[in-house]
Amino acid sequence: MNKQYSHAVKNGRDKTVALKPEAGFALEPLEVNVIFTDEASTSAALGVAQSLARDLGARIHLQYAVTVPFQLPLERPGVSVSFLQERLRKVLADLEKDGFEPKAHLYLCRDRVRALRQALKPNSLVVIGGRRRWWPTQESGIARALRAEGHRVICVASKEAVDFERAMVTR
Repeated sequence: MNKQYSHAVKNGRDKTVALKPEAGFALEPLEVNVIFTDEASTSAALGVAQSLARDLGARIHLQYAVTVPFQLPLERPGVSVSFLQERLRKVLADLEKDGFEPKAHLYLCRDRVRALRQALKPNSLVVIGGRRRWWPTQESGIARALRAEGHRVICVASKEAVDFERAMVTR
């Protein structure tokens, strides 16, 4: 997947134009970006991302934007960075067992959506997990903002949310 771009394209007059590797075009590997919301929802989103990555030959990037209140310096969030890193490691442990080499990105920011907009490449494939609700949630707001930027966003309901909904229906 990380080979250089060498694809033949037909133009309107049935002539073939070949783009050779030395022309400077490089095909970057596809990325599936997962937005960290909470551990259960992110695990569900990583399961979908794993399936997509396997089928597309893509890499998985876990994006974790932590909002730091204005009262605190940006370098010193309310929660220790080592705790946040351990949380990321815990969520990614299952993926590493399956042979994936995911990359985790931790951002300390004032505005979560703005940080994610800056971190993602244009037209990124994004998977975000959360609970399915009738009212707007933080996750649905992030998804809406990223779609407005031109990203392809897939929303995944976490297992706990699906189990809860099934329990409510059976009552």
